[in-house]
Amino acid sequence: MTRIFFALLFPLILVGCQTSGVFLRETPLNVSETRRAVVSVIGQPRITSENGRELFSKFYDRKGSSDDQLKNARERLHTHVTILGDRRPYDIQIEVVVEIRDREGVYQVVERDDARAEKVAMDIQKALVQSRDNRNIIDDFRPY
Repeated sequence: MTRIFFALLFPLILVGCQTSGVFLRETPLNVSETRRAVVSVIGQPRITSENGRELFSKFYDRKGSSDDQLKNARERLHTHVTILGDRRPYDIQIEVVVEIRDREGVYQVVERDDARAEKVAMDIQKALVQSRDNRNIIDDFRPY
């Protein structure tokens, strides 16, 4: 009986530990340059964490309309980007969150759009490569 219990419990634990979103692994730039590349893709963030490693984009709809036109929208999306790691190379997690407004007017998270997150991740990857190509090696050098 206990074997059956643990056999059923183990897969549930593994499913519960999965993270959503898309990851960019081992990005070589420092945090400020990575943040600059992310902002160039998602726009000026609506919320930034205290350490500057979590960025939340402004709300938009599936067509890409901006925050100003979404006051009474039923559905809205936003991008959540997290820079992970304590030193280089950093990993970047990108999630696109879909929210729907209920009858009381409160937005509830209903899903995560991994296909849209993949597109945002590709755009961030391109911005990271361009940022690295435009970098001046003398400006990046710090002797002390």
